[in-house]
Amino acid sequence: MKKFVMILTLALFSCIAGGCGKTDDSLEQYKADMEAFIDTVNTLTDSIENIDTTSDTRMEEMLGYLDEMDAAFAAMGDLEVPEQFANIEELADEASTNLSKSVSLYHQAFDNVEDYDPQLVNAALEYYKRAFKRLDYIGTILQGELPEDETITIIHEDEEDDGQNAPESSEDDSEQNPAEDAE
Repeated sequence: MKKFVMILTLALFSCIAGGCGKTDDSLEQYKADMEAFIDTVNTLTDSIENIDTTSDTRMEEMLGYLDEMDAAFAAMGDLEVPEQFANIEELADEASTNLSKSVSLYHQAFDNVEDYDPQLVNAALEYYKRAFKRLDYIGTILQGELPEDETITIIHEDEEDDGQNAPESSEDDSEQNPAEDAE
C-alpha cells in the first residue's frame, strides 16, 4: 500500500507540477488541492501502518485515522476539477463514496467488540481497496494515460452513442455490494 501511495504521489505531482501542458488558475488550484490531499493521505497511511498493535487503544487510533482519511477523500471528491480532467470527477466521487462505506463498516465492526463480525471487516477492506483503486485510476489519467482493467469499458467521445457501446455495468455484481457477498 505504501508503494502504491508513493507511486501515485509521484505520478500526480509530475503531471500536475508540469501542468500537463496547461496553465490556468483552475489547474493551479487543483494542483495545490491534490498535493495537499496526497500529503494528508500519505501521513494518515503512515500513521495507520505505525499503530502499536499491542496498544489497548489501537482500534480507536485506527478508526480515528480512518475518519480523518474519510474527510480528506470527501474533500477531494468535492474539488473543482479542471475542464481538461473532467473525466476524473466521477472517479473522485466514487473513491470518496467507497472510502466512506469502508470507514462506516470498520466502525460497525470495531465500535462494539462484543458484536464483532469478521464479514464486516472483509467488506470494509474491499471498499477500502476500491477507493484506492479509483485513486490509482485518477493518477493514471492525470499522467495522460488510460487505465487498464478488465472492469473498465472505454467509450470514445467520437463514437456515436447508439446504445450498443454502452456497458451494462462497469463492475460485476460482486463489486457492487461486498457486504452481501460476505454473508
